[in-house]
Amino acid sequence: MPAKTVKTVAPTPALVPADVAPSPDLVPADGSTKMKSKAANMTNKNTGLVFNCYSLRRRMRAARVGRFIRPTSVVYMGAVLEYLMAEVLELAGNCARDSKRKTVKPRHIMMAVQMDDELKPLFSDVILPGGGVVPGVHSCLLGKRDQATFKGWSRQNLSKAQMGVKE
Repeated sequence: MPAKTVKTVAPTPALVPADVAPSPDLVPADGSTKMKSKAANMTNKNTGLVFNCYSLRRRMRAARVGRFIRPTSVVYMGAVLEYLMAEVLELAGNCARDSKRKTVKPRHIMMAVQMDDELKPLFSDVILPGGGVVPGVHSCLLGKRDQATFKGWSRQNLSKAQMGVKE
């Protein structure tokens, strides 16, 4: 008996819809049948950030930043926010250490931001609860000083007056 030959016909590209046929970039290189996901992987392991990119994207959607939010923009924004936070916390930690404290409080953050020339314009409209004010007397409140201002205030003059010595 002769062997039966089975004829297989390869489907033409026009007959197979585009959404059914896997694109070559989604087929794994190891030859397995499992397809790669198109979803962006924004985990902390892949991005190298401390910020959670998924919650940041959720907040961006809630704030109506745009109709569509690309994963790369979320990762970029997370990196910028993480850098700014590291800068502010480093300066606030130095300020807390200078005031002999081990805990960073809002006062230290306020002092660090107000003393830094680059961060000051960024936080110009920000009100930090518990931050207080930067110590200092405004220049317009200071009167002009000359020798007559301090006349009679020196210890030498006071001690001479107590001993009964006239000038």
